[in-house]
Amino acid sequence: MPNQNKQKYNQSELENRNTDSKIHEYTYNIYSGFKYRFSQNLDVSTSIALEYYKMMDYKKWAVYPMIQGNYIISPSHILQLSFSSDKTYPDYWVLGSATTFLNNYQLSVGNTALKPYTNYSGNLTYILKRKYIFRLSYSYKPDYFTQMVYLNPSQLQVIYNFQNWDYMSQFGLTSVLPFKLGEWWDSQLVLNLMLKHDKAESYFDAPFNNKKWIGVGMWDNTFTLSGKPNIKLELTAFGQTEAIQGSYIIRPLGGIDMAIRYTLPNGNAMLQLKANDIFNSKNPHTKVRNGNQWLDMTTKEYERALTLSFSYKFKGYKETKKQDMDISRFGF
Repeated sequence: MPNQNKQKYNQSELENRNTDSKIHEYTYNIYSGFKYRFSQNLDVSTSIALEYYKMMDYKKWAVYPMIQGNYIISPSHILQLSFSSDKTYPDYWVLGSATTFLNNYQLSVGNTALKPYTNYSGNLTYILKRKYIFRLSYSYKPDYFTQMVYLNPSQLQVIYNFQNWDYMSQFGLTSVLPFKLGEWWDSQLVLNLMLKHDKAESYFDAPFNNKKWIGVGMWDNTFTLSGKPNIKLELTAFGQTEAIQGSYIIRPLGGIDMAIRYTLPNGNAMLQLKANDIFNSKNPHTKVRNGNQWLDMTTKEYERALTLSFSYKFKGYKETKKQDMDISRFGF
């Protein structure tokens, strides 16, 4: 598949930055899989894909296995084991050689040498009484990439750019704990503890090798204020400890959302009043302290909002299923 990127400037002083590049990509793969039930309590499904990928001078053969097994010890105790592997391609606009000036100091630079990265992930899940979930997980992503900020040491410039890292790995412990009190309180608490490791030994002149334990919590609550009329209160709380992304240090953040919902007796109409990010506390603050890279960045998106919505479902309405075109790599 060819990918062509052009950038032309009308101003004479910028004509030396005109670009015209074409990148050719080729992917060939063979896939095979099967599913087998050993007994009423044990079944296994597995597959394997062999792929050849070529982009300009970059060539790679890769094998992507997948296996998933379910073992029902008893109706109250279920074990699930899974391992998967897949590839993530960069968006087409990222592969261009163009430089886009965001303002006098900030610019976005493409990377024609950016490679896809592979994600290997495994999960061991224990389900207790068909509602409590405990999961042990690990993922490893060689050649991982994401957009980061780099401070040009020779010019007053902030550069936004995608670069391949050595890898990103993540070990995690997750628990899903539902709770119900009568007919008036329905709650679910999700707790996630992870050890994240980001490494890039050849990231410009600012390599990084960072590890950090990160905690994330999400608490969803639904309170039934009245059965007739059907009025419910929804309250959601989110929190995250200090985290990392590459050379970034992201300070702790959190937020609370709340909504009151009234549903008509026939269930076809709903009126909802929702308050999003009540304390306006979801804006992340990021800092970099890496050699000559010294940066403080705060996102000032005003996410706090109060919305009133009304929805009505006509009788006999059926949603039409259609196959959408894959536009994930266009960056929309």
